[in-house]
Parts: sequence; C-alpha cells; structure tokens
Amino acid sequence: MTELDDRTPAAQRLRLCCPAALAELRVVRRRVQRWASGHGLPEDVVIDLQIAVGEAVSNGIEHAYTGEGPRRDDGAGVEVELELRSAGHARVVAARVADRGRWRPVPADPGYRGRGLALIRQLSRDMRVRRTMRGTVVTFAIPAP
Repeated sequence: MTELDDRTPAAQRLRLCCPAALAELRVVRRRVQRWASGHGLPEDVVIDLQIAVGEAVSNGIEHAYTGEGPRRDDGAGVEVELELRSAGHARVVAARVADRGRWRPVPADPGYRGRGLALIRQLSRDMRVRRTMRGTVVTFAIPAP
C-alpha cells in the first residue's frame, strides 16, 4: 500500500494506491477511517465512506484483473482519492476509485453477489462508473455535514 497523502489545508485530500489483492481492503478501510475521523466527520459519514470506498475498491480488485495472486506486477492496482470540499455551508467528500483493468461483464444471474454499485448509489450521490481504454473509474460524493 502506498499512501500519497498530499493533503494540505486547502486541498484536504487523501490519495492511496494499493495492490489488486483483497487482503488490502482492511488497510484501505482503516486509512479512510483515520483520514475522515481526522477531519472531524461524523461517525455515520465515516462508516458510509468506508463502506462505499471498500465496495468500489473490491470491485476493482475482483472484476478488473484476471488471474490469481496479488497481481502486483504491470501496475495492477487500485487508486483511491478522497477530497473534502466545501459546498456552501456544508461539506462533501468527493471520491474517485480507479483501476487499470477491464471489468468482466455482469453474469445474467449474479446470485447473492452484484450489489456493490447499488450500495454505493444508496450511500452517496452522483455515483458514476466510467469505463475507458485505461481502466474503470468510479466517482461519487458523500455529504459530510
């Protein structure tokens, strides 16, 4: 896990880059919690942020890369960027989660799986998934009163 924390009083940003390995999810959630709590965000916002970021990272790890193992070569990984912004009298956390892979098509019957993006949509606003030749980018915003 690489933490590229270029947070300044103006930007209030957290940047992380983690290998495409499910074991990294715990570390990502912990770093998100520490960053959000450090900015005085309410506990319910911190939890929503951890869940939404965790789901987006998990999707990047599980669906973007093929093969087994930690996939640390060829730049395979997931990048997380969080930025605390002012929106009038309120604040909002803008999130961006990006990978360099291609997501597999959703199966016709995903069974008990396949609810991560719907969960992110419920916890946030303006959730978007953009697929490009360079990978997939998920963006969303969580209000932070």
